[in-house]
Amino acid sequence: MEAALYPWENVPDWKCKDAKGLDLAIWYEKKLCGLCYATPRKSTICIKIVLLQGHPDRSHPLRGLIASMALLATDTYARMLGCNEIEIQDPDPNVLPYYQTLGFSFDQTNRLVIYLND
Repeated sequence: MEAALYPWENVPDWKCKDAKGLDLAIWYEKKLCGLCYATPRKSTICIKIVLLQGHPDRSHPLRGLIASMALLATDTYARMLGCNEIEIQDPDPNVLPYYQTLGFSFDQTNRLVIYLND
């Protein structure tokens, strides 16, 4: 099997469009188990989780842990940036109960958020 060549030289071009974006890939051995993309965009208050997805294979070894792991990384990064809330952008209605078990709730403007305490 030939190794796939990733266009590393192109990363600075697309990364400069969102220099503070957090790209997270969660692996177990050779299996990509989950992805997360979060960004504060131009905010100093809120970082938004734009993409959070586990591998659709129900037998992957990190099943049930992807959201918690991604939230831990996003929380740490948000604190580094000085943000005090994390928002799930356009949450899938089927996953709302799970996000709520992680501590997210709807605010007065109907955003699904979790507030970071100091």
